[in-house]
Amino acid sequence: MLQVQNLYLHYPDQTEPLFENLSFQLQEGNLLWLKGPNGCGKTSLLNCISGIIPQRIKAECSGTIRLNDLDLNPIPINERFRYLAYQISDPDNQIFFPRVEKELSFALENAGLTIPQMKERISKATEEFGLQDFWETEPGKLSRGQKQLLVLAFCAAQDTPLYLLDEPTSALSNESILKVQNWLKNILSKGKIVIMVEHNYELGSLATQILDLGK
Repeated sequence: MLQVQNLYLHYPDQTEPLFENLSFQLQEGNLLWLKGPNGCGKTSLLNCISGIIPQRIKAECSGTIRLNDLDLNPIPINERFRYLAYQISDPDNQIFFPRVEKELSFALENAGLTIPQMKERISKATEEFGLQDFWETEPGKLSRGQKQLLVLAFCAAQDTPLYLLDEPTSALSNESILKVQNWLKNILSKGKIVIMVEHNYELGSLATQILDLGK
């Protein structure tokens, strides 16, 4: 279960806090669809859960964020990959390595997986998103949509209890959107928890809960 209780967020350049006493909880297999206009705090909420706020983006932030029995707040951002996978809205800001295989294996190496375990996860993730022929490709040569799928494959390979997705179908074709939809159905059936910012209502239909931050 994910529990967010009494979340408070105030950016130093704003007169009013963005969140005050924001609370919700999600059971295993649940998808929370975040809705609301630009600037209402959808990405900020994902950043708070991931640790980007306040560890990388400085802001006054307080409240409880627990995943099962684990308090996420004191865990450094570079250790949270063991518990959550975060797809940010711009894939170019999340791609660093010269080959697709290395991009996908980096977090798995840090998690201590063996080479056969890594290859199995990478193979499954790339097949899931149609990237099985791109292991040796330089990510910078991929299309915008392929980069988006690469980041999603990276998240899939991590196999974490919690997934944070910020507009996962942005710039994707209908065929690729269907791949994302099938992947979401699969991980939800396995008890994963998903929080998603998304404008595609077909994907939003998978939600078990909706939180409109614009209200």
